[in-house]
Amino acid sequence: MYRYELHLHTSESSKCGHVAAADQVRTYHELGYAGICVTDHLHNMQIGHYDVPNDWNAIIDRYLMGYHAAKAAGDAIGLDVIFGVELRFPENNSDYLIYGIDEAWLYAHPWITQMDHQSFFDRYKDEVLIIHAHPYRNCDEVFYDCVHGIEIVNCNPRHDSRNALALQLAKENPHLYRTVGSDAHQIGDEGRAAIVTEERIRDSFALKDVITSGRYRNECPEFDWIIKESEAFFHV
Repeated sequence: MYRYELHLHTSESSKCGHVAAADQVRTYHELGYAGICVTDHLHNMQIGHYDVPNDWNAIIDRYLMGYHAAKAAGDAIGLDVIFGVELRFPENNSDYLIYGIDEAWLYAHPWITQMDHQSFFDRYKDEVLIIHAHPYRNCDEVFYDCVHGIEIVNCNPRHDSRNALALQLAKENPHLYRTVGSDAHQIGDEGRAAIVTEERIRDSFALKDVITSGRYRNECPEFDWIIKESEAFFHV
């Protein structure tokens, strides 16, 4: 069985990240994970912290520093490093984990950070997998008709992600895919959650396929009761 982290940040690319990509890779390797998905923040405020021209290609060059560092470190020790994005739109503080993309896709779709969640879903719903991260952390209204799934368990220890509300949303909408994530930003955040699968996941497209086909199970000891309750209501 292979364990994968689906929600992780690096200090190279996320302003709120406090662990270097190579250190994240080493820690997860020591914890016995097969791989990690790097999901650094991409939104207007984050872009504002980059000292680059107002040019999408330059912005993405800068944004990819964390992923590239993680990929190089992972390749050196045999840890799968998968590309993902945590995207936020200007309209609110909701965050969306995007899987099933690569670097070329991100370069080819400039200024997606200027869109709204409905427009993004309408345009890209057949291309990418959109998972609402910690849906109730900073809001009470979740636009669950604009996502493919929700993060039913977010294990960041410094935020009240209100995971029980995410569980209720999953029960009421059994068609939504369910994932879990450590949301690792600092030392000590690592390895709190994982998906477990019988196959190696080499890239973001394979990750999307594993999730949409249901060839995985969620794992999080701290919120195991949420995972068990959600399983009875989920249908692929």
